Amino acid sequence: MSSCRTADGQYDVTVNYRGKNGKENPESRVIAFYAFMSKMIKNPGVGRRLIFDVVKTNQGSGYNSHTGVFTCPKTGIYVFVWVVRLYSARNSTELMVNNSVYGSLYLRNTNSDGIVSGTVVAHVSKGDSVYVRIHSSHEGSGYINSNTYGKTTFSGWLLN
Repeated sequence: MSSCRTADGQYDVTVNYRGKNGKENPESRVIAFYAFMSKMIKNPGVGRRLIFDVVKTNQGSGYNSHTGVFTCPKTGIYVFVWVVRLYSARNSTELMVNNSVYGSLYLRNTNSDGIVSGTVVAHVSKGDSVYVRIHSSHEGSGYINSNTYGKTTFSGWLLN
């Protein structure tokens, strides 16, 4: 320990993070979000953006719980996952990057619960908007459900 001690009695320590000198914080490089809906929606209209209003993770501050939009804080390859729980419904949802459909799901069930999920891996640029909406031309019916027994969720993270 005495070899690290400076003339004023303090210690001089250099911390290397993945071989780099400096003040880089590993948490500052993490971009990830996870949110879910707090209540069910009945008969959502064509093209309606889904709002996942309860945010559990928002590292990088890209997800907005008021608009339902993730705005990419950094260009890279991202993974996005959305899970939709339906009750006695037929609905199709789309994962959108800006105005382009990157993924879509469909589920039809009668007098029962059902869950459908989708995963998209996409190159997304800084400032791009990513969100989930009801299909642009398919009018759904029934309930999009979300409660303590199963949630409708939206999440994403920077892969590289």
